[in-house]
Amino acid sequence: MDGAGHPAVAARVNGLDAPRMMKFAGLTLAVVASVFAVGWLLWSADTFVNDDERFKLAQDDAPGESPAVEVTGNRNASRKAILEVFAQDRGRSLFKLDPEERKSQIDLLPWVKSSTVRRIWPNRVAVEIVERSPVAFIQVPSAVSGSMLHPVAYKPMLIDGDGEILGFKPQNAASLPLLKGVGPRDPFPLRRARARLLLRVLEELAPYTQRIPEVDLSAAPSVTVAYETMGATIELILGEESWRKRLDYLNRNSDRIRAILRDRMVLDLTMDERVILKSSPEPPTPEGSGQE
Repeated sequence: MDGAGHPAVAARVNGLDAPRMMKFAGLTLAVVASVFAVGWLLWSADTFVNDDERFKLAQDDAPGESPAVEVTGNRNASRKAILEVFAQDRGRSLFKLDPEERKSQIDLLPWVKSSTVRRIWPNRVAVEIVERSPVAFIQVPSAVSGSMLHPVAYKPMLIDGDGEILGFKPQNAASLPLLKGVGPRDPFPLRRARARLLLRVLEELAPYTQRIPEVDLSAAPSVTVAYETMGATIELILGEESWRKRLDYLNRNSDRIRAILRDRMVLDLTMDERVILKSSPEPPTPEGSGQE
């Protein structure tokens, strides 16, 4: 007969197993109790931060107190539009607010290049705005004027270095050039490419930018600029490269064209160290010389 089956041996085995089983049962009960305790604490904490008034964004900002949503960095972007993004969060727990979702909504607003949204515990939000910087203004068709000479009326708008069209603000456009060859209906990649080309032109022609009221990129990558010199505004075809070198050459030899200079005269500088007259307006007819 097997010794393990003897009654005395079985009793001894059972006697040794009983304390171990009691210990295992106690540990199991402790683990289960801990899990329930942690779950209860999490539930209580979640209920606390969601329902406690101290964690809720104020419905209205009280006079003299810090605003529930503080906006900084905006000069042109509408503060009202930014605050409206958080309208649904008013009166709710700050814990429920998703900063990344609100950031993505703010980044779509006019003039906003990027934003940062941070929760400030227990019940405030900080919004930091980085605005777009206009680099030129464009003329956008706005209406039919009714004039035979100028049948289309235009309104100005601003454009930034990424090709984004911005609303017009006179204080932002005072020292900016008119950019031709770009419109709001153009595909965004084209607008962006031409805006970046404009930045390259302005950087290379930095010593002359105060005398360049217009940059025409209609034939991009070829560049044409309006240039103010000797009391007249002339058009210069600078081509696809060496813009600074060609404009320097014109200025060194400006005396050569002084006698024939006309307002809106068009000069071609694309052949290095040569100035080619493309067109010149007829000189005004002396008063009284017209035929009856």
